[in-house]
Amino acid sequence: LFVMDETTLGLQSLAREVRSTFGSTVAGITGSVGKTTTRAMVTASLAAGGEVGGTSGNRNNHLGVPLTILNLSGTEKYIVIEMGANHLHEIRELCGIAYPEIGLITNIGEAHIGEFGSAENIQKGKGELFEWLRVNEGIAVVNLDDEKVIEVAMDNEHKVGYTLDDPPLDFNGAIYAGRVTELDAWSRATLMVEGMTVKLALPGRQFAHGALAAYATAVEAGVDPESALTALATVEPLEGRGRIVTLADGIEVLDDAYNAGGPSIEAALTTLARREGQRIAVLGDVHELGAYEEELHRSFGRMPVLDDIDLVYFVGERMAWAAEEAELMGHPGAIRVNADAIEQLPERIGELIEPGAGIVVKGSRAMRMERVVRGLETLHGSDTEGSA
Repeated sequence: LFVMDETTLGLQSLAREVRSTFGSTVAGITGSVGKTTTRAMVTASLAAGGEVGGTSGNRNNHLGVPLTILNLSGTEKYIVIEMGANHLHEIRELCGIAYPEIGLITNIGEAHIGEFGSAENIQKGKGELFEWLRVNEGIAVVNLDDEKVIEVAMDNEHKVGYTLDDPPLDFNGAIYAGRVTELDAWSRATLMVEGMTVKLALPGRQFAHGALAAYATAVEAGVDPESALTALATVEPLEGRGRIVTLADGIEVLDDAYNAGGPSIEAALTTLARREGQRIAVLGDVHELGAYEEELHRSFGRMPVLDDIDLVYFVGERMAWAAEEAELMGHPGAIRVNADAIEQLPERIGELIEPGAGIVVKGSRAMRMERVVRGLETLHGSDTEGSA
């Protein structure tokens, strides 16, 4: 029994003390989008080199991180800690609990801009991980395909980079260069690194980035390169985070309903656009954008990739702005849906759906867009064995 004046501070202090007793290597992960899936890939790659523990579910905040540490056995060789934030200094505080020795920032976008207050604050907030690593002589694993990530890493002495494109000439550090050699119907990538290849089970070319980040992190942590890469093939999509649901008549749903932001919406639509057959997108409101919500939602409706989508259901009062822009751009399949009509939406989609269609479902957590996926499964049946 611990008696304390302030339970949150007490919990964090206890976790900090327990963390100091571990001999494990701790990897920290933050970013605007893709943290959880990247965390799963880093965990898989590190597991090729020894026992791994770390964040489960969405325990990535001021309570979740200390609870994660306090639930570890202390025998782990590696620990993977996901760090979420929507205000300045939160990542710094989480680093002061978890003490990461290696870390990566998946990307820096507009997620939670309403809470952070500006794009500059988002960059500073996410950059606090690299700041911690710089001060404590840890290794920063840098996404060289994101200018904002590069900027916050420039002062780190100990850093490595990874890229699927041409690396910047002025980057001072080792570079892990990868290449996507093949994409299947749902853009599941075959990734080549240093002459080795791995076929990913995650739909979307963007996951090749996370896989390359995981590979670089594991190798820098001492895992055998071939084992670290091979392990990435075992990472399956989580429910709501890129799972493919196969329905009757060859209809497939990309269930990416857990959360949404501008970059992840564009990535999901790009994945859908590469698919053959009828293409349907169901996009729910994106929350926590504050004063920027109208501007950013309107930008969603102007995304060029929408030209390749047959039907787009814009769900919610914020997505109405996106629908208006899509209509102004002349999109013939833009359909507005009130948020209180989500339960009936699967039936509406069913009236226009064609055999072999592909459907993407995205939206903020508060929109509970998984109701659309479940409704489609109920109406059209699901083939769980055919789901990825």
